[in-house]
Amino acid sequence: MFSILGGQWRGRKLKALDREGLRPTLSRVKASIFSILESIVWKRRGQPDFSDWRCLDLYAGVGGLGLEILSRGASHCVFVEKDRLHAKVLKENIDSLDCASQAKVILGEVAKSDWERAGPFDLILIDPPYAESHLPNLLTKIASGAILQPGGIVLFEHDPKVMQGEIVGLTLHSTRVLGPAGISVYLRDP
Repeated sequence: MFSILGGQWRGRKLKALDREGLRPTLSRVKASIFSILESIVWKRRGQPDFSDWRCLDLYAGVGGLGLEILSRGASHCVFVEKDRLHAKVLKENIDSLDCASQAKVILGEVAKSDWERAGPFDLILIDPPYAESHLPNLLTKIASGAILQPGGIVLFEHDPKVMQGEIVGLTLHSTRVLGPAGISVYLRDP
């Protein structure tokens, strides 16, 4: 079990699996991720307001990041997960929060799914297995299409040893190492 850290569902427990291939984001890393996002939004809007945001959670696992942004006011989140058991637990977590109208789960591999059609998105969360941390093709795809809104944010959690470089069409806002996680934040020019 793990918890939602902020927003309307703060403190609510979510199911997780103790299973190889699932690495839920640690609470302190998740807190840092949302602190980064709130800081970016605060500078733009004068308050950390995620209302009306459409979000995409790639490599969703059981939904920890996507459900956190919904709790903080996002209007909709598309979750992409290839593992059937993870997707089943994700759907149970969505049902436990009574937010099925705000969520869509796509069962399939990120490279082969048609999640792009659900966009454009204001925020894209990417949290792949750390063995797949080097994803320049995915970032290039996001940067070159209409998947990400102008001014949109891509937050990429990755192996801290794998540093992401510049991607044409995206500006690298920041890169941080938070214990066992590397975080790279990209912005699309408005």
